This record gives sequence, structure tokens and C-alpha cells, in this order.
Amino acid sequence: MALKSVDQPIRWLQRIGILVLGLTANTVMVYGYDYIVYPYLFVKFGLLLGWSYAVLGSIVLCLGTLWFYDITKQDWLGIETIKLIRDEPATGRTRSFFQNLANRGDAVAFFFLSFKYDSFITVVYMRRGSGNHIMSTRDWKVFWASMIVSNVWWGMVVFGAIEIFKKWLVPFTPDSLLNWLGLA
Repeated sequence: MALKSVDQPIRWLQRIGILVLGLTANTVMVYGYDYIVYPYLFVKFGLLLGWSYAVLGSIVLCLGTLWFYDITKQDWLGIETIKLIRDEPATGRTRSFFQNLANRGDAVAFFFLSFKYDSFITVVYMRRGSGNHIMSTRDWKVFWASMIVSNVWWGMVVFGAIEIFKKWLVPFTPDSLLNWLGLA
């Protein structure tokens, strides 16, 4: 079940290499932004201004990743393969189970992907058809709605974590570490 490229079919070893590289790069980028940059902006600039900067950064990051994904026309995250499984007729129990799970509805997929991942992953999964690299009006609506949902959710998580850290862990944390974190 290899996806077709414009020039030639992608060989399985190349496909695995693309997936490993794509998933690794995306994970490093997302975790770096979510667990380092996002909290740093909250600590450095406060709740409202820090969250505003974090949202702007998230918009730039997701739009840049979406642009790169559409320009390369490569399924470097495996999302197009998942969409193929979702859209093709099921031929067995296992495949039928996963297809039923994937076809629970757009609202369930939207909220799950927005809470768990980012707007880029959400919009690529929810685009109609496999291998579709053109954004429709519906896709842009999904992108911006997911941007709002995911950033409000992640902002609450980060703010809550910082407040818990300040209340429960600061009394036991050395002053040098607090100065380095900007919490002193």
C-alpha cells in the first residue's frame, strides 16, 4: 500500500526513512515549543502577553509546517496512510475496527486532534481525500478553529503547571534555579 509520488513510487525503505525523519523532526519541534518555549513565554511575559506571543509563535510554526508539508507532497507523518485506511472499504475484522474508530465523526476527530496535537496535524488529517495538498475554505476554518481550541487548552495546561510549580515546589527549590528559571 505505497503512496504514489508524482515522479516514482516510494520504496518501502525510503518510506520508512521518510517516516522516521518526519516523525522525529516533528516531535522535536512540537515538544521543544510546547515544553520549553511556551512555558518560558508565560514566565517571562506573564499570562496574557506570554500567551499572545505563544499563540503567534504557534501560528507561524503550524503555517510553516503546513506549507512545507504541502510543498514537499510527502507523507512524512503517516497521516495520508491513516486516511487511506479510513477511506477504503474494510476487508477484515482488524481493519474494520480501525475504520470504525477513525469514522466516529469529524467533531470527535477535531477535538481529539486539537487537544492532543496541533492545528497542522488536525487540518492535514481532516482534509478530504488522501494526498490532497490544497487547502479549501473548510480546511482553513478547521485550521483556525483548531488553533483556538489547541492554544486555549495548552495555555490552561501550562498556566496551571506553572502555578502548581510556584505554589508547591518553589519552597523546596534552590534560589539559583529559581533565578535561572525567572521565578525569583
